[in-house]
Amino acid sequence: MFMQDNIPLCKRWIFLAACALACSGLLSIIVVFLRLPFISSFIPSAQYVFDNALVIHVNLSILVWMCSIISLLFIINLQNTNNWLNFLWVLSTLSMLLMFVSVFVPNSEVIKSNYIPVLQNGLFLFGISLFIASILINAVLTCVSNKQVSCFSVGQVGLVIILVSSFFCFVLAHKNMPAGLYHSDKNLFYEYLFWGGGHLLQFAFTQGMFLVYLIMLSSSISLTSSNKIAILPLFINTTLAVCAPFIYFIYSVSSAELVQFFTWHMRIAGAILSCFLTILVYRSIKNLLSDENNYLLHSFVLFTYGSILGVLAIEGNVTIPAHYHGSIIGITIAFMNFIYWLLPKLNCKEVRNFVVKLQIYAYGLGHFLHITGLVWLGEYSTLRKVVGLPSISSMLARACFIAGGAISVIGGMLFVVIVLLSLLKGGGRNLCCLVTHKKIL
Repeated sequence: MFMQDNIPLCKRWIFLAACALACSGLLSIIVVFLRLPFISSFIPSAQYVFDNALVIHVNLSILVWMCSIISLLFIINLQNTNNWLNFLWVLSTLSMLLMFVSVFVPNSEVIKSNYIPVLQNGLFLFGISLFIASILINAVLTCVSNKQVSCFSVGQVGLVIILVSSFFCFVLAHKNMPAGLYHSDKNLFYEYLFWGGGHLLQFAFTQGMFLVYLIMLSSSISLTSSNKIAILPLFINTTLAVCAPFIYFIYSVSSAELVQFFTWHMRIAGAILSCFLTILVYRSIKNLLSDENNYLLHSFVLFTYGSILGVLAIEGNVTIPAHYHGSIIGITIAFMNFIYWLLPKLNCKEVRNFVVKLQIYAYGLGHFLHITGLVWLGEYSTLRKVVGLPSISSMLARACFIAGGAISVIGGMLFVVIVLLSLLKGGGRNLCCLVTHKKIL
């Protein structure tokens, strides 16, 4: 049985995305304030609480949030939705709740693996496995159901291919894992498991951001299926991502060569779509300076800041968490702006420009300060002192880190409140009718 209107499902994915940010925001309060010595000293097992909160915060604010928006991009131009797609949303929501609740499971081993950190308990492992499976199946089903041919549909197909390639990396890494490693060193096991696939997920997130830019800037650039400037970046990014899993057939999962391959693959291949994004921003600068799209510039600035830190992230220079944080927050702000743009088209209550400005500025500025503090002080796990750094500079850096984190939490929670209130007060018409007149889908 097919639904005649895709608006309810669009709203559900926005709701899930907002809930993921809400839950991660609650945990980020713990993450930020447990870095304050006068608070952590009064809390028993403060480091354990911090580590647990950090793991779930990262997974909800990156994996669940980003994949929810990508799922929204898959269905935005779908003429009809079916019960399977609704069921997959239910599974995704259930898995998010399982991950959140797993933070309260006692005596869980914390594994801070790159890209997808892990809590070693059955609730978390089941939740994250269910979430990955539901997102992957949803991506494939929506791609098969969509018969349209356009620049946007090319980007959608590319996203599906990248997500499948990322999952393929997980499978190959698990298959080629050294015998007994799980029991002897779980930290290394999960690091190997998620290293390659985690890298490719960044290609998917960046492609999702690029599609958002294309949609919102469609009045200043032609997005027909024959437009090479729109098609070429998406095709190149997809091709570079889909080739990566084959490295597992050449090198062992534990080899230094494989680790270095994905590191340089991210630095070089991952930068190509960023270069095309810069061209797109340059060509559309007048449109970007308009009130409707102004906040995409905030996204571009933070994404560029994170990308520069990534290029400089040679050991000893700057911290990898700062680079990753900058790039991810740049993408997040683009996704937030996209939701603001989309809500009125779903017949939801339009948000006043002043409130949007307050939220975006708080979130963007807060994370800029937070990232700068990360660069200055070191990684989340240690916040190591920099040799020779004067105490006054160290204090300023720590204040920058803490204050930026607190401001960004306020900005993030404000976004959640704005979106949820708008959804609750909204009605709905067929989204396809609203967007196809712009020829973007």
